[in-house]
Amino acid sequence: MTDRPLVRLERDGAVARIVLARADAGNAVSLAFCQAFHEAVETCAADRSIRAVLVRAEGPSFCVGGDLAEFEAKGEQRPAHLAALAPVFHAAQARLMTLSAPVVVAVNGAVAGAGLGLALCGDIVVAAQSARFTLAYTAIGLSPDGGSTHLLPRLIGLRRTQELMLTNRRVDAAEALALGMVTEVVADRDLETHAQALARRLADGPTQAYAVVKRLLSLTFDRDFRTQTDDEGEQIARLSGGADAAEGIQAFFARRPPVFNG
Repeated sequence: MTDRPLVRLERDGAVARIVLARADAGNAVSLAFCQAFHEAVETCAADRSIRAVLVRAEGPSFCVGGDLAEFEAKGEQRPAHLAALAPVFHAAQARLMTLSAPVVVAVNGAVAGAGLGLALCGDIVVAAQSARFTLAYTAIGLSPDGGSTHLLPRLIGLRRTQELMLTNRRVDAAEALALGMVTEVVADRDLETHAQALARRLADGPTQAYAVVKRLLSLTFDRDFRTQTDDEGEQIARLSGGADAAEGIQAFFARRPPVFNG
């Protein structure tokens, strides 16, 4: 047994870092891991001084998916165990995706199963060249969770999602970028510094506008054009009366970088 946290929450000014810290197990998703991750995300949601969130992992893998050793140990109680685990993980994902602050996810090494679902929750996903993505569920006789059946078709299309979920084919970082699973690919040695710099830059931005961007994009596939544009009109008018809009417009005419307060 160890007292080391499975997930750590760190602060770097206005940036919160959620660190997957179960490196000795590939950051496998156990019930305790889910609970710790959910707690970290809820803490971020409750702290209005957090203006960007970075999710990263310790060790050679981002997240190998479900903790199969824990699943096996549950024996006949496995269905009840998974029925308890999945809602906690999914609630944490939903909370992460609906944070007002933009979320950067930095992925490296193995990104499998629920780990892939977690990676997809980012607003911006930075992949190391070492990153390898696979769904893996049907390889052990299970169906996908972690929101992958919702998120992946919206990112890469239904036909490609069907192939990846049924064959469990491994996708390297370059292909993940081409498919639209990740935002960019960087050298392994640059992953942490690049992702942290990106999170800091977002934290210095117009975070109220970012929150509206996130909400509007989350709704777009479920709305018709008029409903979506009515909402757009209301939001841009509301934001135009705020301090960040005033600063941004003044900075434009003064030909200087804006200083946003969020």
